[in-house]
Amino acid sequence: MAACPVCKNECSEPPVWTVSDREAAQHFVLAEESAEIHRKLRSHIGALWGRDTCELMNCGQCELSFAWPFVAGDGAFYNLAYPHSAYPEARWEFEQTLSVLQVQPPEGHVLEIGSGFGHFLRRVSPTFVSRDRVVAVEYNDRARRRLLDQGFLALAEDFRSVAFDKYKGQLGAVFLFQVLEHMDRLDEAVSRLNELLRPGASLFIAVPNRHLIDFNEAHGALIDMPPNHISRWSEASFRALAKRAGWTTVDFRVQPFRWQKFLATDAVYAHMRRAQAGGSLANRVRSWPRSKVRRAVEFGLAAARSPLRLPAWLAAARSGEPLGESVWVHLRAAD
Repeated sequence: MAACPVCKNECSEPPVWTVSDREAAQHFVLAEESAEIHRKLRSHIGALWGRDTCELMNCGQCELSFAWPFVAGDGAFYNLAYPHSAYPEARWEFEQTLSVLQVQPPEGHVLEIGSGFGHFLRRVSPTFVSRDRVVAVEYNDRARRRLLDQGFLALAEDFRSVAFDKYKGQLGAVFLFQVLEHMDRLDEAVSRLNELLRPGASLFIAVPNRHLIDFNEAHGALIDMPPNHISRWSEASFRALAKRAGWTTVDFRVQPFRWQKFLATDAVYAHMRRAQAGGSLANRVRSWPRSKVRRAVEFGLAAARSPLRLPAWLAAARSGEPLGESVWVHLRAAD
């Protein structure tokens, strides 16, 4: 029986959906685009799961949704599934966090897990903390070199490893932006953070908005596919996590909904979902080698099919749930 990774409740309800290793691999790399990479990826996903299927479970107690098996993608998975990495320079959650830091500058060291090219850290340091008190965790070699060139200490180490023993009790703030949903071993993560945090330290976390994910899946857009994202968080699940860790929930916000962004993303995600069906026009075009021509044709296909998305857009207008892209939470460690 699946046990919730946050509250340990045994989830007896049927899964929301079940996907196979073939469907998961097709989501990330089309077999028609690269048969060999698709084959390797499918084999590796199955090895991670220890079986050929994965389920999405809902916890009726703390509202966490989670993949079962609850296993995160590793370096080999990401190298196969995402060979082309991009890091946005601006995020809504950056502004939420900076507004807090302006009032409450962090003491001690700060840690960002998943720093990318350092877009957020450059706004934190040296304004709020000197470079020598910043620690970045980043697995992407190219991004890590960029961080080092900017004067940041950048490590390709899991913060749960012994490499972080020297920071016990030293961290005044931890930033996890679009990272927590990728992580397994949550018990170890919480225990380790409590070792690293100073009394009263802040944790700033942003994750995708689960209501938008659920909406997308219910209306023919992309599935939020494991083992990339393996958890979906609500305010209740964050409060359950904070309670187990001995932290306090200071603030919880949902990113404002923007129609222009929603419509564009929905059209693209619907196109990408159609492309997973072998033999479809979207699949044939998306199987072409990457180029400006392919990109332009895909854009045209997505735009041409967008009127068929009208029922989904009307459903979004009637939705009783906030459909902004992300949620942000500010947690505080015990004093």
